[in-house]
Amino acid sequence: MPHRGSRAARVLVVTTLLVAALGGWRTLTAPSFSESGVPTVFVGDSITQAGSESFRGMPSRRSWVRYVVTDERSPWRFVANVAVRGQRLDEMAARFERDVLARDPEAVVVLGGTNDVLQGVPVAESLVHLEAMVTAAQDAGARVWVVAPPPMAPARGDARPLRDAQEALAEDLGATWVDPTSAVGAPDGTWLPEMSRDGVHPTREAARRWAASVLAAVQ
Repeated sequence: MPHRGSRAARVLVVTTLLVAALGGWRTLTAPSFSESGVPTVFVGDSITQAGSESFRGMPSRRSWVRYVVTDERSPWRFVANVAVRGQRLDEMAARFERDVLARDPEAVVVLGGTNDVLQGVPVAESLVHLEAMVTAAQDAGARVWVVAPPPMAPARGDARPLRDAQEALAEDLGATWVDPTSAVGAPDGTWLPEMSRDGVHPTREAARRWAASVLAAVQ
């Protein structure tokens, strides 16, 4: 009869080899940042942060930024994703110098406004803070893309008035406007089926669709 100790040792060896193999597989398949494009900082709220653990690390699988900055077609080379969940545009503007411009980006991508809508901030007030960020980035020599805020469930609010106003502002300021909402939303401003579980945040599939639409628009 085999000794129990030797059997336990064999089990331990096999387990160790399996763990090592799985770790190697994850390493081989882990996404990496695209080396193409201009150095870019992304700023936003939970739509962009989406559970990401740090500003400089790989964005989470629920963040549309992950799928953009790992695609070789992207015009943006990742510097940082400084999105913070729950923030309004005024809160983003308040830390813009420290978190965005201090990184000396050649491009800045802004997606914000969802929390403004949720909290009933007047559109005109929201635009003041978006304009402040866009002009500050431009004055620093960076090109700016403004990405539309995503759809919302009717019970949570209607992002369309702010979205339309942001588009007009971006055009006036010479920033590039990107509107991927048709990839995940209906014409009435709501989400397509299965694109959001809470009526505000995109699912992982919605984040992928959003990113694909963004990439198609900026080629």
